[in-house]
Amino acid sequence: MNANDKDLSYPLGTTEIRTLALVTNPHAGHGASQIASARASRVFADRGIDVVALQGANPDDARKLIREVIADGRIDALAVCGGDGMINLALQEQAQTGIPLGIIPAGTGNDHGREYNLPRGNARDAAHVIADGFWTTTDLGRITSATGDRRWFGTIMCAGFDSIVSDRVNQMTWPHGRNRYNLAIVREFLAFHSLPFRITLDDHRVLEDPITLAAFGNTRSYGGGMKICPSADHSDGLMDITVIGKAGRIKAALAFKSVFDGTVEKIGEVSTYRAKKAYVEYIGPPRQMNAYADGDLMFPMPVTVEIVPGAGRYIVPRP
Repeated sequence: MNANDKDLSYPLGTTEIRTLALVTNPHAGHGASQIASARASRVFADRGIDVVALQGANPDDARKLIREVIADGRIDALAVCGGDGMINLALQEQAQTGIPLGIIPAGTGNDHGREYNLPRGNARDAAHVIADGFWTTTDLGRITSATGDRRWFGTIMCAGFDSIVSDRVNQMTWPHGRNRYNLAIVREFLAFHSLPFRITLDDHRVLEDPITLAAFGNTRSYGGGMKICPSADHSDGLMDITVIGKAGRIKAALAFKSVFDGTVEKIGEVSTYRAKKAYVEYIGPPRQMNAYADGDLMFPMPVTVEIVPGAGRYIVPRP
């Protein structure tokens, strides 16, 4: 796909933003999002933008508020101040609506912000990007559970070791931030063994081998910059799939190191694929194996994961 094809398939544009809904996760970044939201709001006021502040009592309440403010037609754009999990929540209501989504990165991982070259650590600069109103169209991922429930995601869905680590992180109360994730990796790594999975690509190609992990990427990184799908393109209509196969602890450790520096595709135990859709099954001894995306729990296996071309619309820095 060349650049001209992308321009035709994935439109760019500018929206004049007069009224903006700003949803804030008060817990993201251990309270940093509240400070970032206040700073961004001052920028919006200076730029003559009316702000509808949204802060739900819980995730379901936040989704309801977002759904209502989009449905009533009074906003020109939606903005999220928080981390990837809060962005994921907003995507459930914003995807395929045509309402542009702005992001003020204020979480721990901030992989959406990293993917779209958004200012991280500077809420004022991020707010100016949103106020400028320049947007791009992207693909989104969509996961369907065994019961037919669906969730959107913007970055990467993972299964295997990294989802087990995420389960562990969710059970821990200490330490905070990235250190909690790193400790969970160490704990699970000491007891880890490869897992039997069956992955069916585009309804015909079947991968059925023990794996360490599998990542299904609309974008390149997860976990705060870990480049598990370094060649992913969020506007090519395909997901990049990285599978780390059966590996001993030393080789697995080398593979994980390569994720941090973006060279994972060069490791011998790593295979990469591209597909529009995949059916992912855990076929080992009975246990619950979960799928995570954008850092949040999605569904237990099995799941279908697919790319929906052009479903996303993000406000980004003007080229």
